[in-house]
Amino acid sequence: MVLRRPRVATAAMFFVSGSVIGTWAGSVPYVRDRLDVSTSMIGLCLLAMAAGSVLAMIVVGRELDRRSSATLTRLGALLVPLTGVLPLLAPSPAALALALFALGVANGVLDVSMNAHGVAVEHAQERPVMSSLHGGWSLGGLVGAGAVALGHVAGVDPRVEAAVFCALLLVGGLWFGRHLGDVSAATQGAGAAGGEGGASVGASGSDGAAPAQARFVWPSRAILLIGSLSAMLFLSEGAITDWSALYLDRDLGAAAAVAAVAYAGFAGGMAIGRFCGDALNHRIGPARLLRWGSAAASLALAATLLSGEPLLALPALALAGLGLANGVPLLFSAAGRSREMSPGPAIAAVSTMSYGGLLAGPPLLGFVADLTSLPWALSATVALTAVVALAAGRAER
Repeated sequence: MVLRRPRVATAAMFFVSGSVIGTWAGSVPYVRDRLDVSTSMIGLCLLAMAAGSVLAMIVVGRELDRRSSATLTRLGALLVPLTGVLPLLAPSPAALALALFALGVANGVLDVSMNAHGVAVEHAQERPVMSSLHGGWSLGGLVGAGAVALGHVAGVDPRVEAAVFCALLLVGGLWFGRHLGDVSAATQGAGAAGGEGGASVGASGSDGAAPAQARFVWPSRAILLIGSLSAMLFLSEGAITDWSALYLDRDLGAAAAVAAVAYAGFAGGMAIGRFCGDALNHRIGPARLLRWGSAAASLALAATLLSGEPLLALPALALAGLGLANGVPLLFSAAGRSREMSPGPAIAAVSTMSYGGLLAGPPLLGFVADLTSLPWALSATVALTAVVALAAGRAER
């Protein structure tokens, strides 16, 4: 029970992050129509979110050598709901870019710290938990986008819906933040002094010595490989997050509520896959799980783009979410176990590369969409997930 409470609380932090991103994903068509801007302009604003997130991740990666992952996770859980409603309130494209930059900073703080804390919880429990933790993020995305869809059906102003929803997330984040426990990411082997009963695994490492001054460390070749593959998966996930609702709304002619449900279905598929992922990881191994899941996602994304019908695209997106579900948790867990770098900097390096793909990729796809079409831009996700499937064995080695 002592160990389970930090695990549940950490999953709640993932839920908070996913819920706010789900709210944004479901609201992209509303924001675009409200500001009357092009797809490429939305993409340009998303670059600000990418910049804020990557900047925060670099800083937090260094701070994990000085402060506990629990402390930084609590800070992120406070900032994300506070900034989550800002993009919907923006009166102009410039204000939207600034709001997305603030949201990117907040989400970057929470993402690195909660993943580092998740690795520490996984080591303390001595069993895989990262997939289920990321399942909390996907469940949050489902709930966030689903709330947007319900708001459309009920005729509620999306800004009011987002404000109320983020206020509830703020209260929940503050409460669960009290139960993160004493486990923390270590800089020298997260399985050190904290393996029993949730005892603290501090930044000083296993010998208890004071940590060295944090400094930049270039990622090892193994971490670069893990980060590159994770970036491909995150770019695919980010493309669906930011553009799936607009794809169904503009290219397939779906209603606003149906377009919001598109991301909810994708997030629901990811949630199911991640909650089952730890058991599958134990049964078939991480390499097979990564390979089969990525291949299934590639086929499902191809079906989404080739169907041309909203009612066919919705289950295809759910299947894509199911396939993508465990790739990122497996790669983050591998980074946290690396013997070539300490967990905090390793996770920060993979996070920076990954979320660079998640946040910088979709804006670039927005520019490509204006030059060609959104379906052609989204076809990149089919190729990237196929590459991950082919490289899964090498990543495991």
